[in-house]
Amino acid sequence: MQKTKPIIELDDAGKTYQMGTVEVPALRGVNLKIHSGEFVSIMGPSGSGKSTMMNLVGCLDLPTKGSIYLDGQNIAHMSESKLAQIRGKKIGFVFQKFNLLSTLNAWENVALPMVFQGVPKDERRTRAKKLLSNVGLAERAEHLPGELSGGEQQRVAIARALANDPEVMLADEPTGNLDSKTGAEVIDILQNLHKKGKTIIVVTHDSAVARFAERTIHIKDGQVLKEVINGGGKK
Repeated sequence: MQKTKPIIELDDAGKTYQMGTVEVPALRGVNLKIHSGEFVSIMGPSGSGKSTMMNLVGCLDLPTKGSIYLDGQNIAHMSESKLAQIRGKKIGFVFQKFNLLSTLNAWENVALPMVFQGVPKDERRTRAKKLLSNVGLAERAEHLPGELSGGEQQRVAIARALANDPEVMLADEPTGNLDSKTGAEVIDILQNLHKKGKTIIVVTHDSAVARFAERTIHIKDGQVLKEVINGGGKK
């Protein structure tokens, strides 16, 4: 694969949490480059630091040491409001527990990120319904999350992550609450998005999911243990 510019770069990034009087290091001086158009998985057991790494890679949290660059901009000292605006345009998030609002129907959930980017209501509705159609849920647009299966809810979450046409899709254990067949369908959607040029980052503890990526970053005890080149990614 031809290397493009890094879309996300961690430079000696570390994260330490203060637990009372005790400092707990969760991530220790990580160096990582994720290039535009890559499909990367971040893998590690519970307690390895992968959730902290996801938060830093996704610019949801700031490091206590080192730097994080998002599309060339060092976000380590940005204000939360500026960071939220940049993050909202650049990165789409898919979570294990879906994180859909129970009082909003499918298209309203998908449209929600567009509100914070100032997209007019009619355009939000049109774009949200098109995104739902793209993940096979055109007929479920008016349904509440409680009326959808787990797989359908995750597809709504994927459509929502695409609301602002981000360059990067970050999926945290996207198949963790799904059966194997439905999980495979979700991975297939992510693979198709990658083929269309999206940068995909999947955080997982499941090697069967990780192998679909082009590259797997293994972490343990808050450090990168090794990187493995897989046979996944674009065909």
